[in-house]
Amino acid sequence: MPITSNTSPIIALAKIGRLMLLKDLYSAVVISQFVKVESVDRGKELGAPDALEIERSINEGWIKVVDLTRRQNQTVQRLVSEARIGFGEAGALTIARNKKIPVILDDKEARALAKSWDLGHTSTVMVLFEAFVKNLISYDDLVEDLAKLTRVMWISADVITDVIKRAKKVVK
Repeated sequence: MPITSNTSPIIALAKIGRLMLLKDLYSAVVISQFVKVESVDRGKELGAPDALEIERSINEGWIKVVDLTRRQNQTVQRLVSEARIGFGEAGALTIARNKKIPVILDDKEARALAKSWDLGHTSTVMVLFEAFVKNLISYDDLVEDLAKLTRVMWISADVITDVIKRAKKVVK
């Protein structure tokens, strides 16, 4: 089943060399133009190598950029001004609700909105955990990837500890 995402999970996974896990886990990732601009266009302006990997995935067709309708854009604008989340999060939430697909979000406010809208949602850390559970990466890879992830985004030590504990239970 496809999934949608805001910008930071896609960039973070690309930075640690794990963007392809999204294809392996979900077959397709649907993103808004906001996410494409933030992850590819701005990334290329900054010379970020991860921007080229994300662009390649778009060109391969498994990351799909969708145009939002006028009504969806109004929802995005309302969310940005009222819920105080970014355009990437607002676009991802709008796509998730419209297409009835889960969403990858790391922002606390955006996750709270997803929950209130009854949307399936996950996080970048849990994408790695799911890949481990489905035997796409090993336990050692999971631990290493979590360490890499902490170098490209802020993650609570409690979250890392919890995921490693959960992974140890799977290994037993």
